[in-house]
Amino acid sequence: MIVGVCLAAVTAFWEALLTPLHVTIFGAVVRLPIAPLVAIILNVGIFWFGRVVTGRTGLALLPAIAWFVVIFAAGNRTSEGDILIAGNNWVGVVTILLGAVAWAAGVYVLMFRRRRQAPEPPVPILPTRPRSRAR
Repeated sequence: MIVGVCLAAVTAFWEALLTPLHVTIFGAVVRLPIAPLVAIILNVGIFWFGRVVTGRTGLALLPAIAWFVVIFAAGNRTSEGDILIAGNNWVGVVTILLGAVAWAAGVYVLMFRRRRQAPEPPVPILPTRPRSRAR
């Protein structure tokens, strides 16, 4: 489970670093929403990994705590005034939102969704023999 927690912390850091990614096209700044895609895919994958490794859904949520701690730290200013996820960057806000939704979706799929059971095969009805008539 330590691997899952470390993976979540590292991916949250990389997602925070990807939020200001942009390109300039004809003088206009266009933000690239790569961080939200990475957040969705990796958070669900890390949750699934934790569930498979531990066999328990509760323990699979430990990486989510590490992810939220790193994202929260990335959204706060340092003593020098630096910030990784700014409030005016829509990619950062969407990354936080979709990352949290990805953890919640993992919980929903693995915990609350009822597994569909195959219907039981019908009991075969055996043909009955006609009763013999008494003579």
